[in-house]
Amino acid sequence: MLWTDLREEEFYEAIEETKGLCVMPVGCLEMHGQHLPVATDTMKITYALHEAAKIEPVMEFPPFMFGDVQGHIRWKGAIRLTVELQQELLKQLCSEIARNGFKKILLLNSHGGNKFMIGNFIRSTLHDKKDYVVTSCSLGAKYGSPYYMMEVLEKEGREALYELTDEDIEVIKEFDENKRTYGHAGFGETALIFGCRPELVRMDKADALSGLSTHRADYLYELGLGESTQFWSVNYPNNYAGDTPYGCNERFGKCAMRLLTRAVLKVIRTLKYDENIMKWNEERNRFW
Repeated sequence: MLWTDLREEEFYEAIEETKGLCVMPVGCLEMHGQHLPVATDTMKITYALHEAAKIEPVMEFPPFMFGDVQGHIRWKGAIRLTVELQQELLKQLCSEIARNGFKKILLLNSHGGNKFMIGNFIRSTLHDKKDYVVTSCSLGAKYGSPYYMMEVLEKEGREALYELTDEDIEVIKEFDENKRTYGHAGFGETALIFGCRPELVRMDKADALSGLSTHRADYLYELGLGESTQFWSVNYPNNYAGDTPYGCNERFGKCAMRLLTRAVLKVIRTLKYDENIMKWNEERNRFW
């Protein structure tokens, strides 16, 4: 149920079928090593939402891809908007979504740098009386990581990772045993792009840059002073975090995307059928 594909008269039925839930994927445009596209965060969550919406219909709003990448001044491909403009865009978009009849709005985020921006925006929605509610959820690289797959393997059994071969399972175990790291553009995100746009993954470029930390800013993190993209960039100057994702392939991609889609499906089903959120908002409005 894509907002862009519906005719005007179809929106009335869409509001009923989705129970007024509209989901906006939120990503960004930024470098993801030399092996993944700059729209990685946007692509992976938009695809997972679309797959989940095939099972549980919700309104799919066009993705917000101009997320918070303030620190990106060195590498090409990033689009940086001011925080003020980002906040205003979210404000106007959510207001318009609600005006069209969708009173439950989910910002489905998949870029770590957006968490503070989105959190601040949602708090700002409480400043005025509204007939709609904005919520957020961040899902992403975790579901493509060998550590999460190892967890699924232990809890749900081998059949839960049915896309993977025995050789792939060994890759997971080796990753776990050697305590390899993953993060921005690492194994998790590489797997997820394999799961939605495999033609864009360049594994021959995966080790073109180092994703290992310089540890230069560790002392700030140890004191709780590290919540800044500036300090993250000091530890990861190549905008790439983690060990090279050796062994990652399209099978991992299919498995990772299925696991991410499962997580998205759980979130949208909860919000879609929840009756408390709007009641609580009405209570709040009565006390205004």
